[in-house]
Amino acid sequence: MKKLFAHILLLLSGLGIKASSASILDLHHTQEKNTLFQVATISSLTQGVYNGNYSYKKLMQQGNFGLGTFLDLNGEMVAIDGHFYQIEANGKLKTVKPEQIVPFAEVTYFKPSIYNTLANLPNYNTLGTKLIQLFPNKNIPYAIRIDGKFKVLKLRSLRKQSKPYPNLVQASENQAIFNLKDVKGTIVGFWFPEYWGSIAVPGFHLHFVTTDHTTGGHVLEIDVDEGQLSMAPLYQVKVYLPNTSSFADADLSDEALRSSIKKAEGGSSNS
Repeated sequence: MKKLFAHILLLLSGLGIKASSASILDLHHTQEKNTLFQVATISSLTQGVYNGNYSYKKLMQQGNFGLGTFLDLNGEMVAIDGHFYQIEANGKLKTVKPEQIVPFAEVTYFKPSIYNTLANLPNYNTLGTKLIQLFPNKNIPYAIRIDGKFKVLKLRSLRKQSKPYPNLVQASENQAIFNLKDVKGTIVGFWFPEYWGSIAVPGFHLHFVTTDHTTGGHVLEIDVDEGQLSMAPLYQVKVYLPNTSSFADADLSDEALRSSIKKAEGGSSNS
């Protein structure tokens, strides 16, 4: 990397442009902050690939904001301000251990450039419509954060599964549901265009954590009282594909995968 910066500085010098190594490093760091890092694909998770060979220790080096799940589909993950939490089926949060395994996750170094104030958005679709209106480019993904007060939240967390694993639709039939009212906290999530298909959840994929970091979950329904929105356009996506027999043997070509993803993910919406 140092050689690369040296070559860039030499090139700029030859063009009569002054630039320091610090400025080149800042540019590189800025580009990295607009990158999403993903482990596996949502289609592999939908097909019951709940194990893997990627650790949370490695994932924590790829971003400070995001969502995902755990070995055996044991709950929901939410990462906020560099803190990674596991939301188990009892709805309680605990700190993620570095040695835990990641079957699926999406993280980024959150650097928002779009801001707005939200109020009186009574359901998931209304919220989605509002957010999409703020997208300057509807062909790229976005990282989304909402800090605020919520009148109603319908959340879920998935229960730990045993082998042979059921698919995600089957596993979600026994999910734990939490209904919260008049609660303060933070929404953490992403939006992907439809053309991403089976790689990521098309539309919105949102998780929630309370301000005191005691409970949270995957968002199935939402009523926003008031909140501050911040969003980061994502211009690069890096996907780690597991080198495991379970991933290799998964049938990811099923035409019904997309509808299965939407059914399993609940509130996901493009509008």
